Amino acid sequence: MEEVERVPRRRPSLLVQIAVALALVGVVPLGLAVWQLIRVNRDAMFEQLLRTHTVAARTAADALDSFLAGQRSLAGVLAADPRLLEDPSSATAQRLFRDSLAAWSESGVVALVLLDGRGEVVLRAQTRGQGEIAERFLAAPPGTEARLAALDGEAWAAIPVPLAGADGALLLVADAAPVAHALAPEELGQEAQILLLDRAGAGVWGVPAGAAVLPEELAKAALSGQLAGAGRFREPAGREIVAAWSGADGGRWIVLSVQPGQVAEAAALRMARRSGVAVGASVALVALLSLAAWKGLVRPLRALLAAQRAERGGSAAAAVSETAELQSALAELERRAKERSALDQIFLGRYQVLALIGSGGMGSVYRGWDPRLQRPVALKTIQFAATGADDEGASKLLAEAVAVAQITHPNVVAVYDAEESRGAAFVAMELVHGVGLDKYLEKRGRLDWREGVPLAAAIARGLAAAHARELVHRDIKPGNVLLGHDGSIKIADFGLATFLHRLHEAPGKVFGTPGFLAPEALQGLPIDARSDLYALGVVLFRALTGRYPVRGTSFREIVNATVRDPPPLPGELDHVPTEVAELVCGLLEKNPEKRLAPAEEVAARFEELVHLHKLAWRLDFAAGETSAPGLPSLTANLPTVRLDADLA
Repeated sequence: MEEVERVPRRRPSLLVQIAVALALVGVVPLGLAVWQLIRVNRDAMFEQLLRTHTVAARTAADALDSFLAGQRSLAGVLAADPRLLEDPSSATAQRLFRDSLAAWSESGVVALVLLDGRGEVVLRAQTRGQGEIAERFLAAPPGTEARLAALDGEAWAAIPVPLAGADGALLLVADAAPVAHALAPEELGQEAQILLLDRAGAGVWGVPAGAAVLPEELAKAALSGQLAGAGRFREPAGREIVAAWSGADGGRWIVLSVQPGQVAEAAALRMARRSGVAVGASVALVALLSLAAWKGLVRPLRALLAAQRAERGGSAAAAVSETAELQSALAELERRAKERSALDQIFLGRYQVLALIGSGGMGSVYRGWDPRLQRPVALKTIQFAATGADDEGASKLLAEAVAVAQITHPNVVAVYDAEESRGAAFVAMELVHGVGLDKYLEKRGRLDWREGVPLAAAIARGLAAAHARELVHRDIKPGNVLLGHDGSIKIADFGLATFLHRLHEAPGKVFGTPGFLAPEALQGLPIDARSDLYALGVVLFRALTGRYPVRGTSFREIVNATVRDPPPLPGELDHVPTEVAELVCGLLEKNPEKRLAPAEEVAARFEELVHLHKLAWRLDFAAGETSAPGLPSLTANLPTVRLDADLA
């Protein structure tokens, strides 16, 4: 039987996968942001409506207070006039009454009535045609408090003022049109009402039935004695309303501003519709950008690889795959790393290599440029031969890079891209313009506690973001903390230690940096987020004291001290407040069950001190202290060393 050779199915280009991933990354966060915006806007609409009604109620109450104060001031002058009190029946008193009424008519006064101690009318003056208004108020006992009433569709007020030095009162009846105008809800929109109630809940203006037509909870709140308030309430029919109230005349009157909640709902719905249109347009834009990325990036990059082949004397037919060409480019980069003049002609994928930042046993770190997004990047190369990784290991590295790329946090170095080929890979990440904490401490010696607290809060907040995604760093140390000249503090190399650990998982082996590995890791126990917090404690102890919390000059001494020596006490942190020292020592607990955790709480504790003492972080190379002797220099970014666990 003739054997048929099977041609392997060509998988989509890695560059195509990147383009698709970018499209997804662009749409999903945008959709979530718009959804959150719609929800926030709905609440904001209700808050704005409540504020509007609060202002309306307070304004109307102030207008009522101003009106009553003005009328009482007028009546008080007449009630204290001795010509009126000596003989109310005299021609002088009657002329005084008429003159006062004529003078005050512009203020809306329509009647003046002098009452004796029994409430009997002694003297009365009124403008022509307003006798009926005065009669209506005199039909009931005048009392001692001002009265407001809606008569024939107009607002009127009767204001009694006691006579000076005599029994009786002067009753002033006035047009309350300014109050009625303040109670008009024209500017509040549809279905809005401004009601005036007395303390008993009886309606005076705006609603004849008074509080009886209001939701029970609203009526109880408005009449409870509170001077002012606002809220959302539900009517018996189920309709939601917003309401605000304010007291007037010392709480004798309640001004209530109400409106159906559907007004805010309608505004939020209109905004949601507009946001939906914006999302649709954004999705279309992302699709167009993805198409442009294919035409403007992937195809030109393939042409660039072809040009590199031509420069090496190869041909298009000789190329096996894009990943093979990537491997070749990496090998060429390693050979020519010291030839700075040639670096700008070498590309890793789409990234142009500009300069060598540093190198180690597993690879190098370069400063690069992303021509597509027009931004600088850091390019970390990894030679799998140095790590003992195979193709499966390469997949693990990419998986770790993808996991770290999902962390979006100001205190974690962002991962942009990752590519691999046989024997090599590179990771493109955020380029931090600054210095590593290890180099900074070498220059400074140690930090003042006022610098250490903001530093601790930032690192803990970055760890909290990673731990929330179940990512453990496994190699927190000063060399993996980057300090930007712009004041940023970022954790680097998330995922690299995990990648190395997974490549060589075996009994008796543990990966990490001596002095920063937690006791449980050295004892062969499981490593979790609390191990990162122990390493954070070591970093902070070193930063605040200039020495390490464990003594030793060899690997064996350091490991034995980590496992067996008691943890430091707060008093060992010189010139550090007790509240700060206790937090650092809490992180250095040998038993992970007793260790200060989780990272979210650690960040909150340090941030509380930041706010309490008004602290801020900044780089300061001018300050400096002599560093106390401590561990040997084991804080380089690459490589992470492997230790035998039986050293402990």
